[in-house]
Formats: sequence, structure tokens, C-alpha cells
Amino acid sequence: MNNDLNAKLNLLIKSEKALFKLEIRKKGRQTVFIAIALLAILITLIMLNVTAYLFLSEYYNIQVSAAILSGINLTVAILFLILATRQGTGAETESLQEIRDFAWGQVGTDIEMMKEQITDFGDGVKRIKNGVDSVINRDVFGLGTLIPLVQTLSKRKKKTNKPE
Repeated sequence: MNNDLNAKLNLLIKSEKALFKLEIRKKGRQTVFIAIALLAILITLIMLNVTAYLFLSEYYNIQVSAAILSGINLTVAILFLILATRQGTGAETESLQEIRDFAWGQVGTDIEMMKEQITDFGDGVKRIKNGVDSVINRDVFGLGTLIPLVQTLSKRKKKTNKPE
């Protein structure tokens, strides 16, 4: 039973490690896309803003030109943030989660069996203790009623054997 529990715990640990690695890989990709988005926003704000502002200022007043540039910058930023948040771990995650859930179920079953065995062992010890106590405290073969009679006879014998 110990080997079985160890195998189940090892399976559980391996599935958790694999899930953790997949999650780290996902977070790494998200981080790269977020960094690209931030870099694109920065470059866009620096290069395109100057060029577009100069171009728009020829056709519109200063305020309208700034508003148009802000809208374009916001659109680019939202596009890359959406790409970053849509990264998934794939079908591997589901199968590993199923393995993990199965292993947890098996470990839980084994722990319940161990608890039952421990309870049964404790009940057995209590039965043995109660049996020993009943033998020690019981009047075995009615000898308990003879003890006062034997004590009385013993005292009488001592009195009769004393020299006067």
C-alpha cells in the first residue's frame, strides 16, 4: 500500500510540475507580447506622433490633430494588449489537470483507508485493554468472595499461634 501511495504522490507531483512549467511558459509569452506592445506604443508615440501631428496640423487645428493622434495610439495599444491576454496553454493543460485530479482522488481514497485502519487498530487496542481490565478486576472463579474468609482464618491462626 505504501508503494501505491508513493506512486500516486509521484504522479501528482509530476503533473503539478508540468502544469507549473506550462503556466510559466504562458506567462513568458504574455510578458514578451506586453513588452512588444509597450515598445510599439513608445515608438508610435515618438515617431508617428511627430510626423502625424505635423501632417494633421496643416488640415486641422492643433486640438483636433492631437485628438486624432491619441485615438490612433490607443487603438494600437489595445490591439497588442488583446494579443497578450489571448495566449492559452492548449490541450496539454486539460489532460494534465485530469491526471492531477485523478491522482488527488486516489490519494484521498488511500488516506481514508489509512484512517479506517488506524481507527480499527485503536478499537482493537481498546477491546484488548477492556478484556485485560475485566480479567484483572473480575472475580475469577468466585475467588473474590473467598478472600475475606481467608484473611479472617489467617488472622485467627495467628492469634492461636501466639504464645501467651
